[in-house]
Amino acid sequence: MTDLHSELADARNVLLCAPSMSGGEAEACTDLLIPSDPAGATALWVTFRGDATDCVDQWVAETDERPAEAAVVVVGESPGSRPDGVTVEHVSSPSDLTGLGITIGELLSEWETPPVVCFDSLTAMLQYVDVETAYEFLHAITGQLYAADARAHFHIDPTAHDRTTVDSITSLFDAVVEFGDDGLETRKRHLLQ
Repeated sequence: MTDLHSELADARNVLLCAPSMSGGEAEACTDLLIPSDPAGATALWVTFRGDATDCVDQWVAETDERPAEAAVVVVGESPGSRPDGVTVEHVSSPSDLTGLGITIGELLSEWETPPVVCFDSLTAMLQYVDVETAYEFLHAITGQLYAADARAHFHIDPTAHDRTTVDSITSLFDAVVEFGDDGLETRKRHLLQ
């Protein structure tokens, strides 16, 4: 696997384009999420398709410890188990992007250390809202993440959407990590067309 931290050093908001639940997606997610020095890190997960324990276990499997500060926002179904020492918030309706944005903003404002963020997934979110609503939400959220000096990545399954939808969403990000026939490809904003 490519060292995505080095390759995307100045990219703050990254779009991870990969078929859902693929092995490559999980490996790239972990590489984007966990900083080269995870000691003292702050982590935020927003998940439409998992629970809080799954999110934290991803970190622990790689580092053998939890982040210094961690929160998980579970969107939709029940938040499931609540790992000790991890803030777990629940947004019951996947179409409540206003509530989701407020929850994310409140968590970001509580931390002094810039967080790393995993948003999983835009494909799931787009099952509940139209592309225009999603675009407006993402524009606002990526702005909040910039203001918090966060490093974030957002999952999308490009095979689940038409090219116009993916291109529209892509325009909001500093970089794209995409899985193609030749393996992993990264593109930074100045290369995005």
